[in-house]
Amino acid sequence: MFVRAKKSGRYEYLQVVHNERVDGRVRQRVIATLGRVDELQQEGHIDALLSSCSRSPDDTHV
Repeated sequence: MFVRAKKSGRYEYLQVVHNERVDGRVRQRVIATLGRVDELQQEGHIDALLSSCSRSPDDTHV
């Protein structure tokens, strides 16, 4: 899984995407759309999202 910026119309959105191989071809499946990049930057959420995505599932932050 990875996070990508996807342009749609005049806006750019952050998406969580999963790659999978189907019938010998790689398919990308959008797991979640996190929001518009401009709004996330304005509200200061980009750094928190990137930090959250970079953590390992084994990390224990309580």
